[in-house]
Amino acid sequence: MLYCDICGAPIEGQPYVVKLDNAVLHVCRRCAASYGAVSAAEPQTQRRVAPPPPRRTSAARRSADRYEVVEEYAEVIRRARESMGLSREALASYMGVKESVLRRVESGQLVPDVQLARKLEKALGVKLLVPAQQGEADAGAPARKELTLGDVAEVRDEE
Repeated sequence: MLYCDICGAPIEGQPYVVKLDNAVLHVCRRCAASYGAVSAAEPQTQRRVAPPPPRRTSAARRSADRYEVVEEYAEVIRRARESMGLSREALASYMGVKESVLRRVESGQLVPDVQLARKLEKALGVKLLVPAQQGEADAGAPARKELTLGDVAEVRDEE
């Protein structure tokens, strides 16, 4: 037997489907009249819960994995802006970002994400993004060993 999702009363016959705040509920006739039934549902003995949709990585995240910002980004941005005769306020307004963000990027306090770097590239006509290297071993640097619990824990015998 099915019970009303709103009042909890047993539902005789077919339940009514009501959409309330984006929730689909199976309700009795009395609650359907109060909340506006969408349709009569097929009789059910067991309700199924839909699995959550698979998580997808956004294009920005995939793009961020493939590119990195050049090391001297702050100097490149400042020089390009000054050579164009733009103030920080004017450039920030043109790009649709806050002037404080642009100031922090130019001072080297904030590394721009891929989306902001692309906007800066387009506005200033400079190259800020380079393909990311696949790992430190590819760059010729020695691989860094991460600490494990076994490296820092002392094991004592109970004897």
